[in-house]
Amino acid sequence: MRISNFLLSTSAAMVLGTLSATAGTITIYSAHGDDVFGPIVEVFEAAHPDIDVEVIVGETGPLYQRVKAEAANPAADIQWGGAIQSYETFSDLYEAYEAPEAGALIVSDPNNKWFPFSLFAQPLMVNTDIVSESDYPTSVRDVLDDRWNDKGGVVLADPNHSGTGHSIVSGLASGLGWDFMTEVIKTVRATQGSSPMFESVRDGEAALGWVNEDLGAKWEAEGLPVKMIYPADGVTVQVDGLAIINGAPNPEDARVFVDFIISQKGQRIASEIVKRRSIRTDVQPPTGLPAMGELQLFPAEEPRDVIKAKFTSILESK
Repeated sequence: MRISNFLLSTSAAMVLGTLSATAGTITIYSAHGDDVFGPIVEVFEAAHPDIDVEVIVGETGPLYQRVKAEAANPAADIQWGGAIQSYETFSDLYEAYEAPEAGALIVSDPNNKWFPFSLFAQPLMVNTDIVSESDYPTSVRDVLDDRWNDKGGVVLADPNHSGTGHSIVSGLASGLGWDFMTEVIKTVRATQGSSPMFESVRDGEAALGWVNEDLGAKWEAEGLPVKMIYPADGVTVQVDGLAIINGAPNPEDARVFVDFIISQKGQRIASEIVKRRSIRTDVQPPTGLPAMGELQLFPAEEPRDVIKAKFTSILESK
């Protein structure tokens, strides 16, 4: 497995595109970090020693734009990461594929353009070094409280750059209304991607933000100064996806990879090691996470372009 950052020069990207065209090599554009894709790709390559995997990592929004820009001559085989709503928005960029195990999935695309990878909630996360337990939020509405101002404030990923940001903004707007979401956007500090949001809270640069629960659970287990809070008035939830790019250099190997991701074996790795909730009916969720049935869940409903436009307009009016 080779890992590269999305922020490459044009010439380097062309070289990587050439590498992806080599038989037995698939190139993946991924919005996930190595902690998510690493364990899965490692097992996949062990099971398929004739297929090498090249992973190019970037934020969700720019990756969609890169796939779109390369549509006439794709340099990658698979896009992995980001909410399924965004894959529907860009469905023309992806190949239809009838996966043999699609019947075991809890959600699927009737057009077979995208496939679910995982399901996860996005609770609030506080930095425990700067927020005392007595000050922990209990509701999403608590993010508007003035008590965060002298502790680094609240951070939220800009949906123009982050699929996580889109899921959070769209989900909260659908569940609690745009009047509330407008106040949130005017209160928070927007970050250029989800990783800066997560890391700002972890590093004590912000008191409070949102987090993908698998990452929050790992950081808590590692003893880092963070604590996840599942607000009683609503938690956003995302189904994360992947898709085979139209005109992929190595479509047959790409299909093998998709089959592995949604297989029981691949999903067990996602659940037991990565700590993501499975999208299969026959794989148990990670231990230690609250049952989805216990949470007030808000899925994203409005398309990403709509959310981006509203978020930008509100942010610029601050």
